[in-house]
Amino acid sequence: TVTVGEGERLPYDRLLLTTGAEPRRLSVPGAELDGVHYLRELADSDALGDHLARGARVVVTGAGWIGAEVAASARQRGCEVTIVAMGSVPLERVLGGEVGAIYRDIHTDHGVRFLGDTRLEAFEGAGRVERVHTSGGDAIEADLVVVGVGVAPRVELAESAGIEVENGILVDEHLHSNIPGVFAAGDVANAHHPLFGQRIRVEHWANALEQGPAAARSMLDREVPYEEVPYFFSDQYEVGMEYAGYATSWDEVVFRGDVEGREFIAFWLEGGRVVAGMNVNVWDVNERIRELVRSRMPVDAERIADPDVPLEELASPT
Repeated sequence: TVTVGEGERLPYDRLLLTTGAEPRRLSVPGAELDGVHYLRELADSDALGDHLARGARVVVTGAGWIGAEVAASARQRGCEVTIVAMGSVPLERVLGGEVGAIYRDIHTDHGVRFLGDTRLEAFEGAGRVERVHTSGGDAIEADLVVVGVGVAPRVELAESAGIEVENGILVDEHLHSNIPGVFAAGDVANAHHPLFGQRIRVEHWANALEQGPAAARSMLDREVPYEEVPYFFSDQYEVGMEYAGYATSWDEVVFRGDVEGREFIAFWLEGGRVVAGMNVNVWDVNERIRELVRSRMPVDAERIADPDVPLEELASPT
């Protein structure tokens, strides 16, 4: 049974947990001041949008997807924008230093001030945030701050029910937990992925879109392993991208196309195989990239960098 509200008990034969994730919050002096925003719910977006007026001084702490996209949106609205990031470049955890440097330059080319390898130490203001203090000794004037330092899966309910959790709810390739009849999907699911041979937890909309129906099939005893190649996209200024794969380590990044002109594909290779690929302002190729990731076949780095070699010809048996 599930107990809800004022104690009502609901019996179930199958239960799907989709409790999602919540923003990690900063515990620094001044963190509760007005004007310090987090972006997770629609109401957060509405509240933030009301303040992104031309000339507003915006500090973004964190340079992951939330931070980078908010910085771009604020700059396009005419705000003065500073990014404070613990990494040396934006998106470093996902894309690595080489590709992250490209995104750093995209932001600075649009007038964003980027402070890398920098920790936010305190907010200051009389009731409302007025400035931000950093580990580098900067005191940055701010009308509002957006905090994007990651999320934590909401596992409290599962944990209290005796369901195994570790960086989310642990589930197998059918999205089934260690408790019979209990499944998980979305941001909270740390699922075994047959293609990558490990558990992965994906926080992007495409995963939530696909995992729900997959869990439903398993709940109906029509079990098919969930092995979708992770996918996400991001639009920042005039630069659009799509990413497919899952790269936590790699031997090299191979570029194909015009990196300076920001029309290229980047491939993350490990052991001579494509573990992820990202197309930037190059369209109608992402499914080919997914096929390369799915194939697990070795590729030749020189051929993958050559725009004259069709993507579909790149995977070749050993």
